[in-house]
Amino acid sequence: MNINQNIILNYAITMNKAFVIVLGLILSVNLASSQITKSHVHQVSLNFLQIKDEMNYGLVFRGLGIGYTYSAQWQNEKRLLEYEVRLSFSLMDTRDIIAGSFNVVPIRLDYLFKTGIESKLYIGPFFMTEYNYELYPDVQSGYSFWFTHLSLGSALNYSFNLQKNLFDLSFHTTLLGITSRQPIYHDPYFFDLNPWYVLRFVHQDFQFGSLYKYNQSEFEIRWQPKAKSRLAFAYIFQYYGYFKEPELAILNHSVKLIILPKKEK
Repeated sequence: MNINQNIILNYAITMNKAFVIVLGLILSVNLASSQITKSHVHQVSLNFLQIKDEMNYGLVFRGLGIGYTYSAQWQNEKRLLEYEVRLSFSLMDTRDIIAGSFNVVPIRLDYLFKTGIESKLYIGPFFMTEYNYELYPDVQSGYSFWFTHLSLGSALNYSFNLQKNLFDLSFHTTLLGITSRQPIYHDPYFFDLNPWYVLRFVHQDFQFGSLYKYNQSEFEIRWQPKAKSRLAFAYIFQYYGYFKEPELAILNHSVKLIILPKKEK
């Protein structure tokens, strides 16, 4: 079996394990109560991204991007389970230097518990896998830049009504996990934009870390004008920090249009 086949096989095994976990949690919710509310939404976002990577000589790249998110939710009177997948691309520049950024989140899984009978606050753990991949062709030729993390963290969700408007506040922050970053040294004679290299790179040299090494945090506020509205809007602020060499800082502001289908029982 060649290297490319090994990469695909290992990736498939990882994803299969993750989906088994998702399925197990879904079944646990269904076993806990027969009164399950199911829903799924599609979201389109416009992003403003800022990236500062230590290997880019202190340059801060900024630019706009577009993204898509799909999420499915299962909820009963005690628990809330939400699965989310994201994909986005941003085109950035600084000093007339062009760069591109890809972000892929194949899994973000929240498993939250209601804090009281009448409470609208849910808290609990979440798990996510995320890939950030950047290209800086005018600065770094064909070298790959990436930040991969598979993380466990804590999350909360709070909903409330205000003058017939529905609002949801949510916050996520990673606590520990494993990460992968590009090495500090690049071979100047090696051009690595082959897709197979990229797939291998973003899964190599995983190292354990917690808050002393990296953090990814996100705050979201969602507004639904009316309870029966099929449209909602959201603002999201995201922060990424990698505190070891090569250091990395990312800020992302997003506005989302959310398409809400009718809830199913």
